[in-house]
Amino acid sequence: MNIERVETGNLTAILNVKLTPEDYAPGVEKALKEQRKNAVLPGFRPGQVPMTLIKKRVGRSVLVHEVERLIDSNLREYLQTNAIRVLGQPLPKPDSSSANNWDEPGELTFAYELGLAPSIEFDLSEKLGVEYPVVDVDDELVQREVADMQRRFGTVEDAEVSADKDMVLGDMIELNSDGTIKEGGIMNRTSMSLEFIEDEASKAVLSGKRVGDEVILDPHKVSKGHDDLARMLGVDHERVHAVDGNFLFRIAEIKRMVPVALDQELFDRVYGKDAVSDEIGFRAKVKEGLENMFRRDSDRIFKRLVMKKLQESTSFELPDSFLKRWIQETSQNPVTPDQIEESYSEYANGLKRQLLEERVIEKYGLEAKGEELDAFAKRYVSDQFMQYGMPAPEGEQLQQMAARILGDREQIGRIRNTIVEQKLNTHFKALLSPKENKVSFDTFVTLARTA
Repeated sequence: MNIERVETGNLTAILNVKLTPEDYAPGVEKALKEQRKNAVLPGFRPGQVPMTLIKKRVGRSVLVHEVERLIDSNLREYLQTNAIRVLGQPLPKPDSSSANNWDEPGELTFAYELGLAPSIEFDLSEKLGVEYPVVDVDDELVQREVADMQRRFGTVEDAEVSADKDMVLGDMIELNSDGTIKEGGIMNRTSMSLEFIEDEASKAVLSGKRVGDEVILDPHKVSKGHDDLARMLGVDHERVHAVDGNFLFRIAEIKRMVPVALDQELFDRVYGKDAVSDEIGFRAKVKEGLENMFRRDSDRIFKRLVMKKLQESTSFELPDSFLKRWIQETSQNPVTPDQIEESYSEYANGLKRQLLEERVIEKYGLEAKGEELDAFAKRYVSDQFMQYGMPAPEGEQLQQMAARILGDREQIGRIRNTIVEQKLNTHFKALLSPKENKVSFDTFVTLARTA
């Protein structure tokens, strides 16, 4: 087989592929013999069908399959040997194989278009000016966490009158447009936490009520999306789309979470016996825990900020025309050129971000190594056992359990990404020496959503 590369643009090329009978004939003959061995046709004993009949029935499909197999394996080997980095995958050039005679094959020719990955050069230095975001864990944030702990370890009690943080349980009953109960309509026992109802009017209607009271509600306003609404009404997702109008909600129970006292019992339940002896120490411990928790989020946000700034300051092109064609030809669902144009900018930005990160990892040698993947998997196994108070396995048993994890493609992908993320953060901090930027919790949340 002969493969010849022809440059067609800055980031595009064509691979001209030529096969002779010497390339594909051995594989075709072998496949035809296998077909004959297993063929069963009326009038012939198994395995004794004449080869001429076999060729007539399946010869062309066997030839096509063998040629496709040869091209696929040789193209991959060619790209790897010549260190050609492609985007997407090689696409057959339209009409490039129309001259091939599959019935009387001789020399076969094909052409494949390539989209090439760009060469990326960047400047990763303190000049980027990226700061490291840190949450200002103030007294208000600590109090919010303390109150949440008090509720988390609290007790649930019956309440006489519903308040804005209570849970109400009752029956949702579908109504006709005139307010009467719909015969054969939806009726389902459900629960709602007033605290999490975003529609203020609906929350007000449910507040101040007693067991047995009835209120009129729009179920769309007391649920979050179709999945939540389906669970609330006890129907499947398809029926949710037909739900229209109000429901009667008949209150059967009112439950209230009563917070525990801020005392030694709570301190011991949260941090272990006698780890904290007073409220001042407890609040200091809560603050320390919040700071450590947010520090992990700070690392993730900082990494995204660096990559975002680096992308803004690094210019490189993509083989846009090729990629648009590749999207159209490989999309699971049919897409029009207009649809591709509409979404291409977002796709291209995401691809640029990915290519830039891969280049950073390559330039500084930050890829996860085999021994790092193995060590991570072993730590993961040990942590799982320790979480349940069990002794962690050792030696060969630990190695076997780690090997099972690393044998799962999804698991190894997650482990690899975690290791690389840690390496990128460590490298960025060392190289950029970022200043800490203390921000409010709300600002931090916005930063996490937009970075």
